[in-house]
Amino acid sequence: MDKYKNMTCLIADDFSTARRIIKNSLQELGFICLEAENGEQALEIIEQTTINLLIADVHMPDKSGLELLEDIRADDILKDIPVILTMIEPLDHIIKEGEELGMTDYLVKPFDVFMLSKVLDKVIETELGESL
Repeated sequence: MDKYKNMTCLIADDFSTARRIIKNSLQELGFICLEAENGEQALEIIEQTTINLLIADVHMPDKSGLELLEDIRADDILKDIPVILTMIEPLDHIIKEGEELGMTDYLVKPFDVFMLSKVLDKVIETELGESL
């Protein structure tokens, strides 16, 4: 599938199995994938590399997905990167905080390639500025 060919996604999750599962799904959709084990590492990668999407777990050591989101939205250069947060359960206070900080969308783990694709269709924009 070439829908997202040449688009780069950074996956930030402290659980390597989660990163691998998300990476496999994204690669199936055509993404080039980068990985980070925590929010600090993710921020370093984002500051050095152009990415089209960030998928970050809410709970990570060193810097949570919410803290990472806050840092990205506060940066004039990075603020427009679509950010999808992942979580084990859809707790209202976490979703609300994510929305207040500017998350683009969220996914509840576990999710499959079809659920991921549905969310991506809402958040990834084409070069024409339209949702796919």
